[in-house]
Amino acid sequence: MLLTSCRVDTVTSLSVKANGSGTVSVTVTADSDVYKAAPTLKTDVRNDDLTAAGWNMNGPHETKDGGLTVTFTHGFNTPAEATVLLGQVNGARGPLKSVVLQRTGKSSNSTFTLTGKLEVNGGLQAFADDAALKLLGGAPYADQVKNSGLDLGKAVGIDFTAELPGKVVSSTGAAKGSVLTWRVPTDGTPTDIATTTNNVDIASNVARFLKWVVAFLLAVWVIGTLALLGLIASRRGRRAPRI
Repeated sequence: MLLTSCRVDTVTSLSVKANGSGTVSVTVTADSDVYKAAPTLKTDVRNDDLTAAGWNMNGPHETKDGGLTVTFTHGFNTPAEATVLLGQVNGARGPLKSVVLQRTGKSSNSTFTLTGKLEVNGGLQAFADDAALKLLGGAPYADQVKNSGLDLGKAVGIDFTAELPGKVVSSTGAAKGSVLTWRVPTDGTPTDIATTTNNVDIASNVARFLKWVVAFLLAVWVIGTLALLGLIASRRGRRAPRI
């Protein structure tokens, strides 16, 4: 009965700035039934390995409905670093399959592409690491879930969100403002996250144009001034009295 009412939701978020830097965050929220079943969960969360890898932990905090939530965040300087972090989040069996962030073009006119797919393979095994599978001889609670007839999709929610710079050219995600969201199916169905955005830095382009205009006008002024001075000198030379 307890298993049929428990739910854990995970949201992995990718937020990218115009210069290609940004953050990757993972928020895990367990509902009140999970927290009641595991009252020591708040103090049992271990983050030594994550901290050593540069991740920051916020929480665990109790939610308004009596559950528990914790967020892990890691910054990156380049799209390549973001790709590595997403690989760390996913592990060997996670739902983020070959997710890659790339940036091409100039600083004032960049194209961002996000590729990969979201897919849960092997049921609960997708949420366990190799050490746990070896120690337990299988996925944690797999037998209990199977015997209870629990729909994994009702017990586990997995979302992936991305906020990329510029205008969305194409995407398979659901857009809400500047954030794109994908819900990961738990039945093994793959979801393509192919996304392209184009970011044009209007301010930089305008500033560059104005700089060129000012330089051009300055050159014209200098040339005009020199020509005028030459003309004045020439006229004075013609008017000079003869001896």
